[in-house]
Amino acid sequence: MRGHGWLLGLVATALLSARPAMAETPATLPALSLDAPRDAAHPARLEQIRYPSAGLKLPARLFVAAGAGVHPTVLLLHGFPGTELNLDLARVLQRDGWNVLAIHYRGVWGAPGAFSYGHVVEDAHAALGWLRSPAAAAYGIDTQRIVVLGHSMGGFATVMLGDDRQVAGYVLISPADMVRWTIAATTSPADKAEFADDASYTNSSVDALVAEARAHVDDWPWAGRAAQMAPRPVLVITSDDGIAASGDAAAAAATPNGQHPAVIHMTTDHSYNDHRTVLSAAVVTWLNTTFPRR
Repeated sequence: MRGHGWLLGLVATALLSARPAMAETPATLPALSLDAPRDAAHPARLEQIRYPSAGLKLPARLFVAAGAGVHPTVLLLHGFPGTELNLDLARVLQRDGWNVLAIHYRGVWGAPGAFSYGHVVEDAHAALGWLRSPAAAAYGIDTQRIVVLGHSMGGFATVMLGDDRQVAGYVLISPADMVRWTIAATTSPADKAEFADDASYTNSSVDALVAEARAHVDDWPWAGRAAQMAPRPVLVITSDDGIAASGDAAAAAATPNGQHPAVIHMTTDHSYNDHRTVLSAAVVTWLNTTFPRR
């Protein structure tokens, strides 16, 4: 769905399976275009933090929402190798009253340690642990309302976090089954060259990542892992990037008792370059409807 006379039809149609009365318009989503009123006592702020994982201190950004008390919180997981960080989405969520922890993984963008898919999953688990720790308490984290949101490889990590029963909900944006995607990415010279360029921003190699993917075919099954997200609420957003089938499969697997996750398809590319506002609006609408303010 293209254009920007959009959101009423987009959300009302695409999210019918999630909740009734999902329709929002730009006028009712001020976080898309308006700064929140300044709270002098409890201002919005951006903190640089380091969360512990496997004995290392890994870098992350914590967007703290304005206002006293605890706030619902999103753990934001970027893709491979982290070109698209979705920090514009983090700012929208912060203005809307959500804290957002945007992390880096080991061995990418200057973070210490060795990059691997397994370490991505371990680091995501560690970030959840940090959000629930005394070290994070000062930032007003509502530990009962932590939602994991992952894009691309971050969607893979999000699916792998289905085994954390304390997570309140999940958002998958163009989630990539990294086992299948990595093996498939080496089947042609052009695909392998593109994959090698992405891998060059990590401290791993194409051969190591392909070997890891092949080693985990049985213990990282996409549908089986996605099923663990149920019965928590799930939003899946896909695009015309060639991997929409992975998102559809995750949604189908995460269907408890016939209640299908909300699924939206957008006619755009993998980074949603011409749909950033629509993407933000869909995520904010779903979060606020699924997790109403207390």
